[in-house]
Order: sequence, then C-alpha cells, then structure tokens
Amino acid sequence: MFRVGRVPTWCSNSCRHRAWEQRRAAASGLASREAVERLVEVEIPAPVTRTVEVEVLPKGAAWVAALHQLADQIDRGLVYDRDLTALAGALDVAIAALSRRPGRRAPRRAW
Repeated sequence: MFRVGRVPTWCSNSCRHRAWEQRRAAASGLASREAVERLVEVEIPAPVTRTVEVEVLPKGAAWVAALHQLADQIDRGLVYDRDLTALAGALDVAIAALSRRPGRRAPRRAW
C-alpha cells in the first residue's frame, strides 16, 4: 500500500513537539541546549631535526688521495704507534684484495 500526499517533515508527533519547543526557546532568547566546554587534546606531529655524523668513505680515485694523506700522516708521526699494527693488518687485507683482481699482480712490499 502506497501513501498518498507529501512526505512528512517529522517522523512522529513527539519529534514535531520537540522542534516546536526548540523554536520557541530560540525565539525567546533561551538556549534550548546546554553548552558544554571540554578540553580536547590533539597530537600534532612536530618536526624533529637532528644532526647525524655519517662516515663517508672515499670512492674510486679518491682512495689514492686518501692513501697519500695516510702516508703523510704516518711520516709526520700523526698516527699513534698503538694504531700502526691494526693499520698494517688492514693494508695487508687491501693488498691481498688487489692481488685477487684479474690481471693484477700483487705489489711488492717495501717493508
């Protein structure tokens, strides 16, 4: 069965009566609703900037200059004696890696 006529504005008589009460209170200056103040905490992401030191190793031809600087520092005594043993071991590993490259011969050691 279909209803005939216009669509009702309110769903029931009680809703219609509440709407009338609210319009009457608004017209008289009275508030029909109670205002409630609340503290709402909202997290706002804050940008964080940090300075991080990153060790940058030389690449390619820059190793040549780095090794020359190392040799200069060793000659001038700027490298501690206690570090020379570890340094010599690391250089031995680098020389061994060079000798494993195809078409390369192991360099002769001066020491």
